[in-house]
Amino acid sequence: MKMDPKIDMLWRTYLVYFLILVFGIAIITQIILVQTKESKQYIELAKQKEYRVDTLKANRGNIYAANGDLIATTIPIYHTYFDTRVVADTTFAKGIDSLSAQLANLFPKRTAGQWKQYLENARKDGRQCAIARDVTLPNLRKMQKFAIFKTGIYTGGLAKDEETKRIRPYNDLAGCVVGYVNEIDGTTYYGGLEASYNKYLKGQDGRRLVRRIHHWGSMPVESEEDIDPRDGSDIVTTFDIRLQDIVESALLNTMTTNKAQQGCAILMDVETGYIRAMANLQRNDKTGKYEETYNFALSARYEPGSVFKIASMIVLLNHHPELTLEDKVNIGTGSIKFSNRIMKDDHTFTKTGICTIQEVIEQSSNKGTAVLITKSFMAHPEKYVDGLYALGLNKKIGTGLASEAQPYIKHPTDKTKDGRKLWSNVSLPWMSIGYEVNVTPLQLITLYNAIANGGKMMKPLFVTEIRNGNHVIEKFEPVVLNEQIAPPEAIKMLQTMLEGVTIRGTAKKQFIGCSFPVAGKTGTAQYCDPVLKYKYREPNVPHKLYNTTFVGYFPADKPKYSCIVVVSRARGAHWAAGSVSAPGFREIAEKVYAHHYGILDDNSQDGFDHGQSTSPVIMRSDQAHAFLEGLNKDFNDISSQSEWVMVETNPEGVKLISNAIIGEKTIPNVVGMNVTDAVYLLEGMGIETRFNGQGVVTEQSLPAGDTLRQNSVMNLKLAMK
Repeated sequence: MKMDPKIDMLWRTYLVYFLILVFGIAIITQIILVQTKESKQYIELAKQKEYRVDTLKANRGNIYAANGDLIATTIPIYHTYFDTRVVADTTFAKGIDSLSAQLANLFPKRTAGQWKQYLENARKDGRQCAIARDVTLPNLRKMQKFAIFKTGIYTGGLAKDEETKRIRPYNDLAGCVVGYVNEIDGTTYYGGLEASYNKYLKGQDGRRLVRRIHHWGSMPVESEEDIDPRDGSDIVTTFDIRLQDIVESALLNTMTTNKAQQGCAILMDVETGYIRAMANLQRNDKTGKYEETYNFALSARYEPGSVFKIASMIVLLNHHPELTLEDKVNIGTGSIKFSNRIMKDDHTFTKTGICTIQEVIEQSSNKGTAVLITKSFMAHPEKYVDGLYALGLNKKIGTGLASEAQPYIKHPTDKTKDGRKLWSNVSLPWMSIGYEVNVTPLQLITLYNAIANGGKMMKPLFVTEIRNGNHVIEKFEPVVLNEQIAPPEAIKMLQTMLEGVTIRGTAKKQFIGCSFPVAGKTGTAQYCDPVLKYKYREPNVPHKLYNTTFVGYFPADKPKYSCIVVVSRARGAHWAAGSVSAPGFREIAEKVYAHHYGILDDNSQDGFDHGQSTSPVIMRSDQAHAFLEGLNKDFNDISSQSEWVMVETNPEGVKLISNAIIGEKTIPNVVGMNVTDAVYLLEGMGIETRFNGQGVVTEQSLPAGDTLRQNSVMNLKLAMK
């Protein structure tokens, strides 16, 4: 039975009207959802500008040891996220189990089951979730191959924020001097060399215009306003990693043996003033461990005790050149009273009360030093103080490090803020033996180094060069602070005195059997606690504590290194410098001497290629230009502004910059590259890198041109050029 055509048409009309109604209701429902449930999300998206300018962070420059060893460098790190909203339902359902297992293997903070639950909850809530922070580039490469993630940045949901991280291949070696780069609440703090040379190390950030495409996604947009980042310059320090290790180990052994609170040790090249090693340790009372947290050697001023007697002796000999080592000094057999204070020696070394000037220093006689100084300068104490000022002991050395402390040597005319005189009737004798003065360990070693150097005072140096690639921006030559601190005859006398200390004097026991001659001086001073208004006692400690110092040089007959060891507040069986600091000095001296076997001269100050090589070398584009411009070389750039370029010499002798052919699945040739660039390039390709030696790459374990395999490990052999 056929339906009436009119009725059929009517039903068709009703059906169309019904469908239009349903479609309209759906639109209205969506509008309501947008205005209510999803309004906040879309309002936030609408607030975001379609275009923005991103900052391109410059790579911070490296810090090198004198021989090219990396002390501090920068590597890229990534904070990773999973945007579950962009993944298709079928892709998510199919890959979630595999992804959870892979994440659990790489980041075992959660089991596979916990990862799955975590990701499913994020997808259910329609949100982005954090995966891991501080992910290295090799691990990021692994993540990009995981299930779901491997489908691509816009469909796999793996998002990342890139940052850089400062690392030290030798951990905290020379930590206080090298310094730190810490970011706290968006503010970056620097210390040590990192702070003092920050303007060179930091480089210059660039900028790039990007367009937002959806959610977290964005893509670069070419713009004339784009600026490429310029990486920071490198600094080459005076440090020798092997010597630094010796000094740190010896200081730790000394501190541990004597149960000390803090201390430092410095090793200095006599001829140049280069600081080859500097160690600082402080006891953490909570953990009982020693840590490098405070630069005691540079930042602390203290009363040094008897090591200051050499400064007094220099002033004395400069004013009385007629004195000889055999001249007699009457110190008596008992104590000596200066005004209202009693002074005595720690031990008796003469029965008659008469000794020589040589014995005053050898036996560290307080009375002998005070008698000599007061007899010569009591009428005009300002002449004594001015003599100390002439040695630079009242001012900073000018190391360039922000943490260098200001010493204090008071003058007879000095007064307090309320007008009271600081100088007293006992200031002169007590200053002569190292009290009522405040100096740094670095100042003391600088003074003793001048004696070892025949009277020439050298400025302590921590940095020899600032470099950008192979281009030397600035070179720091040795600096003479004082051509002659005393006449040559006086210097010879001082050297004889210091040698006598280790042969017959207060450090005799500690240097018996030493295979080479050592010259130095002991110094023991009561610890002065500022908490108790500078009374010589520490809170909650029933007995006196001391700062002990041994400073000198070796070998005494042909000085190569000067050294100082300061130990503060030892609570062990010994308290005097001869038994506390001197053994630490000997350990350093013997290990350094054995390391160099007679301390052979080494004229090479660094291990860098100064640009004479003509072999093809892969370099970063900006470094290639800086390298060739620094050599004043003509060159032809035929590269297309790629990140990595090849620098070689054509048959006509002209340097040529061309694109470096680096395949994603092919082992590159890194021979000739500096180690920083080689590691950066290889790890960027997912190749774990290990290296041995210093300088540039001379051999690589994986042949160039071979197919890159997963989890590849490349061993690099380095050598100086």
